[in-house]
Amino acid sequence: MRDEAERWAAFESALDAVPADRLERAGLNAEGWAVRDMMWHVAFWCSEATRALTDIAEGRPERASEAYGAEEVDRMNDREFERSRAMPVGEIRAELHRARSAMLERFGSLDEVTADAEEWLEESGPLHYAEHLGELRAWVPADDA
Repeated sequence: MRDEAERWAAFESALDAVPADRLERAGLNAEGWAVRDMMWHVAFWCSEATRALTDIAEGRPERASEAYGAEEVDRMNDREFERSRAMPVGEIRAELHRARSAMLERFGSLDEVTADAEEWLEESGPLHYAEHLGELRAWVPADDA
């Protein structure tokens, strides 16, 4: 949990450093995302982790541990990218915080932390924040940092 909190703080700090006029500008990554799209992407996967952690808590670990193939993940990411384009940035940012909080609350309420539960938290939380942190830092011009 310390790792999650530390990586979240770094991620949040990098988000805060992005000038408002760059939040909606495409080009953050090779996929052409804007920062807003990446925030929604992380929020979506935090929500998916909450769903999986709920399955684990309710005795359906097989459902939670269903592996997403690369094609399925790409399809989901593409769908959510399109969804994010119609949302205001403030709404996306709020959902990012809500989704992370829900994921942490669900993880914290587990009677037993299984390997699947730990993997869902790590992959959707700290490892995911770190994955996008470099993009965020590179997106902020040196004179704005």
